[in-house]
Amino acid sequence: MIPLERQRAILQMLDDQGSVSINNLVEALDVSHMTVRRDIHRLEELGRVVSVLGGVSRPERLALDQSHIVKEGLKQAEKLAIARVAVERVQPGNVVFLDAGTTTLAIAHRLAPMPNLVFITNDLSIALSLSEPSTNELYFAGGALDRANLSSDGSLTARMIAQFNVDVAFTSTSSFDLRGTSVPTDAKLAVKRAIKDSAARTILVSDSSKYGRVANLHAVKLTDIDEIITDSGLADSAVEKIQELGIPLTLVDPHIDSTNEGKFQR
Repeated sequence: MIPLERQRAILQMLDDQGSVSINNLVEALDVSHMTVRRDIHRLEELGRVVSVLGGVSRPERLALDQSHIVKEGLKQAEKLAIARVAVERVQPGNVVFLDAGTTTLAIAHRLAPMPNLVFITNDLSIALSLSEPSTNELYFAGGALDRANLSSDGSLTARMIAQFNVDVAFTSTSSFDLRGTSVPTDAKLAVKRAIKDSAARTILVSDSSKYGRVANLHAVKLTDIDEIITDSGLADSAVEKIQELGIPLTLVDPHIDSTNEGKFQR
């Protein structure tokens, strides 16, 4: 069986079963583990499949972002662990962009007491969290209001972001894979690309559950991200593929408390 035939067979098995283990694919296709992994890698590059723990599945299609209220209650330990590591990337005097999101909100809470910084954000909750405890300069990138996410987006927001020379941008996402991040609307697309274009360094901060999801619009290529900070729940096969792309990847362990940061790089 040639590679294209094997890959079609893998996709058919996924359509029938939802997800399949590597061992089952090896047995069904009567090939080696290495051959199966090569086929999966090719399909993942094309965005047709996503690696999960012990196997592979179809990407989860994301039609709309979850609301701020819903997201705030999810993966709290992972977000706090990511935030503890993310703040180490910020130096005194930096201009810092904080993208809309609850992981970036956790980062904002830790950055608030740090002096000599300039903050820019399009997130209302982040702006509020930085307005009282911090005396740093704070800019809100306004535009069309996304009420569910308590943030602004669209062309006006993107144009304001483009006015700044950002040192470090912490960008969020509800969906990413080996091709990059994706978004459900044009309004969010404009903002994500403006963040990437304005920043000397763009760091994707996202818990591992967002990997393998895909929305309708491709936003930023993964290779345009300077670092990814996520949690240790990311599948080993995904870790290997991100490393192969040459993207610095930091994994955090959400089960280790803040006195022992629990971070490790791969």
